[in-house]
Amino acid sequence: MNKIVAVCVGLLICAGICFAKMRAVSAGPFQLGRTLAPLSTVPVKTAEISAFMPGKNMLFVVGDAKVMEVVDLNNPGLPKKIAEAPIPGNASSVTVHGDLVAVSMLEDEEWKDGLVQVMRYADSLEVLGQYRVCSQPDMIKFTPDGRNLLVACEGSPSEDLSEDPEGGVAVLSVEKSDAGLWRNAGLTVARFGHLDTNALKSLGVRAPGTQGFLKSLEPEYITVSDDSRWAWVSLQENNAIARLDVIAKKVTDVFPLGFVDHSRKGFALDAVDNGQIEIKNYPLRGLRQPDGIAAFSAGGRHFVLTANEGAPVNDYDVWSDEVKLPVLAEQGRLDKNVFTDALLLELRDLSVSGLERCDTGRERTSSGKCPYAYTFGSRSMSIFDGETGELVWDSGEILERVLAKIAPEYFNWNSKKGKPKMDKRSSDNGAEPENVTVGEVGMRRYAFVGLERTSGIAVFDITEPVSPKMVDYYLDPLDRGPEGVLFIPADQSPLADQALLVVGYEYSKTLTIYTVK
Repeated sequence: MNKIVAVCVGLLICAGICFAKMRAVSAGPFQLGRTLAPLSTVPVKTAEISAFMPGKNMLFVVGDAKVMEVVDLNNPGLPKKIAEAPIPGNASSVTVHGDLVAVSMLEDEEWKDGLVQVMRYADSLEVLGQYRVCSQPDMIKFTPDGRNLLVACEGSPSEDLSEDPEGGVAVLSVEKSDAGLWRNAGLTVARFGHLDTNALKSLGVRAPGTQGFLKSLEPEYITVSDDSRWAWVSLQENNAIARLDVIAKKVTDVFPLGFVDHSRKGFALDAVDNGQIEIKNYPLRGLRQPDGIAAFSAGGRHFVLTANEGAPVNDYDVWSDEVKLPVLAEQGRLDKNVFTDALLLELRDLSVSGLERCDTGRERTSSGKCPYAYTFGSRSMSIFDGETGELVWDSGEILERVLAKIAPEYFNWNSKKGKPKMDKRSSDNGAEPENVTVGEVGMRRYAFVGLERTSGIAVFDITEPVSPKMVDYYLDPLDRGPEGVLFIPADQSPLADQALLVVGYEYSKTLTIYTVK
């Protein structure tokens, strides 16, 4: 009997130890500062992109489904989903102006021309107009004056590459901001064929794929100036931003975004998935390749913020620009004095680009060998001059340093999996800054950056665009995969005189509202 008791006690002790190990990882939340404070969370089906209608205090939420969810935000502390409106396509984005709601939708075969549906919301949704725009519509955005509706159309190829339409920016227009006019809006699709493509390539605009430069240009995300005159569109895979003259409905410029030099002080990274936090310098150049972008004006200048996620191109296993360093070494493309056997072993799992070369073209070195390699994404936020495309500021290694400091157990974890295995994404884009938005609170201007894989929201004070400061980072591991980041200014907020931030978490299917101070 005593032996049985002893065995049972032993089993209980072992179970306790195992349970303690399971509980060793803190559940959070974790926070750097005090700018953000979580107010409420509501579960939703879509949880990607949301738009707010101040006059009705309603949120409209979409995300890769044939439905738009409506959330009542009259009481932001207790949001309530009140409707699911069916729509005739897989929603990719939503935007609001006045009492108008517009949704962009993909066809089931995504390379085909997609739809935009414009609706008016009173107590229910009334469809005003439906338009077939261009291939694979992604981001949709009303201009602030309500006269134009801009749609970024990626134009990705079909799976067999038999169809590969050109990307473009669709502009739906009305003469004045009048809901009734949206029953018959005019449509123009701004393309890129009039630009000097050779000049753009020589400046550093990437041309991935096998279908030619124009078909490689894939608009992804849109931001618009406050005066409704200019729009900027991210071309993620091309590592560039296009500038659109909204009045002329014409692309005027394409700005290459360059790279972050990870060999420089202040721009280190953890590039090795080994279960440890090791942020250090490497002979690597991080292609910015932003997904979400945002614009603001200060001192008479337009600025564009970029969330530098990174995006290799993999056209259904037919062509890819993604490769490993040992392969480049075997091809004789790397400088052996820099990429020693030890370094190649250390970075063997790191994904790098095979498109940029040092043996041909403008990047050719004197030896024809590369003393650096290019990675996808720079793990940072950048600020660019909206008129010239010149770099103003980059956050460098700040995000990884802060993650390592306040939540080391979740450093570069893969929140898509939902398991806190730290360092799992270090050899593959790290935290992945996914989206960014801008908002003013009092006399300060902030940038809010959603980190897709690590999750959480980073907050930068960008009141001085040339010298921003990171002031907050909030991570609750229960909210995973921030996609849409929406700022509601205090003068439009349903919570009196209190600015709000609404974040759609794609992986956890949660919509979380924060107060901002």
